[in-house]
Amino acid sequence: MTLSPQATDALDYALKAEADYVDIRVENEFSNYTGLRNNSICGVNTNLEERIGIRVLYKNCWGFASTSSIDNASIKKAVQNAIVCAKKAAKKNPDSKINLAEVSQRKTSVSDECKKHPQYLEQVDRIDLLNWINTRINSRIKVINVLDLKLIENHTQKLFISSEGSEIEQILIRASLFLGSSISSPGNFQRVRSVGFGGVGGIEILESISFEDFLTNFIVTLPEIAQAKLIKPKEQPVILNEEMGWNLCHEFSHAVESDLILAGHSPLANRIGSKIGSEEVTIIDDASYKGYGEYYFDDEGVKASGTMIVEDGILFDVLQSRETATEMNAIPTSNGRAENCLHYPQVRQSNTFFEPGDLTFEELLQNMKNGLYVCDSFGGNADTTHGNFQLDAQYGRKIEKGELGDYVTNFSIIGNLYTILGDIVGMTKNLGSFPAYCGKNGQRVSVGAISPKVGLVGIPVISNISHRQIRKIDFTRVSER
Repeated sequence: MTLSPQATDALDYALKAEADYVDIRVENEFSNYTGLRNNSICGVNTNLEERIGIRVLYKNCWGFASTSSIDNASIKKAVQNAIVCAKKAAKKNPDSKINLAEVSQRKTSVSDECKKHPQYLEQVDRIDLLNWINTRINSRIKVINVLDLKLIENHTQKLFISSEGSEIEQILIRASLFLGSSISSPGNFQRVRSVGFGGVGGIEILESISFEDFLTNFIVTLPEIAQAKLIKPKEQPVILNEEMGWNLCHEFSHAVESDLILAGHSPLANRIGSKIGSEEVTIIDDASYKGYGEYYFDDEGVKASGTMIVEDGILFDVLQSRETATEMNAIPTSNGRAENCLHYPQVRQSNTFFEPGDLTFEELLQNMKNGLYVCDSFGGNADTTHGNFQLDAQYGRKIEKGELGDYVTNFSIIGNLYTILGDIVGMTKNLGSFPAYCGKNGQRVSVGAISPKVGLVGIPVISNISHRQIRKIDFTRVSER
């Protein structure tokens, strides 16, 4: 489907209304959500949505409007609304100094590759896949009370055009599977396990060797978690598995989102060039990496690129939009993102990860000798202003004399974002990659949960026996990780 006529019409309307700058985003998104609970299909939701967002700059003030109706009358009304908003803002803020950093203007069309296209897949094929996975799990495990499987597919055609001359089409394709289980432990205490697998492309990614490894790990760990013991709180060396390592990296990287810095919600404003971690720590944000947060251009038309946030423990750069880059005398980093074109772009992460080290997992275990292997996030929270964080783990394993031991559960790790990076003593050479979502100011975007295993010399581990519930299958939104 061509989206150009709608975008061109909107641009023409806005320029005739004396806007100084205009960008138009038009999207056509196909999505399918298929869920299975305890052997029965519990929901199917297929959507095809069209929408348009108009952003205008008038006398250094923004106006924005959007609509899910893309007929000419609706588009014209949305443009008028955006112009009215900008003119009202300019009247109220005559000294506004909003400007956009210069970027290269492009005319191009790019697309993800896909072997099993979501729009052409028969629904029976999705159901057969879920039934096969369900049978694999239930044939091996007898302790499951609830088993949820949720298959998500998205095919999004996005068009961006601007008054500066850019005309960019990109097609982004994603597939992911989320597994949730509730299992009984001794004393009839419920233990919950929730994991996800996915990436760029169609459901052919669920036929890979890495998916087989993912599924095997889920099956093997469930009975062990059911018998896992509670842990005594204390500070100790830990190894974070890939998901927990990413969770730590992700929470820290919120503090390098330039809009939070400019708003005074991060203390890193004047720390570029200073040491904030050990020499083992390099952090990169890269939307061009083929993870769940991949894209070719951000929602301001900036070509996706990698940003070195931390290099060898030194804070090197922060994430920028075109607007924040001007305020901070910096270069846009292709991190101006919106949930979709109905929303206004803001500074967001894409694929953010620790650069891998040179150790095998066995070598990292031997180096740590004794401690705790911390696995899979069950959520958490962080305060970027002061740095305090808590990350809840789904389970762990004791490390004794460089070997993995008993399973433990119901615990969290705590610390400070601005000192914890200094406690990192090693990372494995291989990266894990999983699907995740991040929420900010009411908008949710896909991000890549990518990380090696991460060793820390010591971190407080606390008991957390709060009741945990399985994440209910929701066919409108996916729980953030």
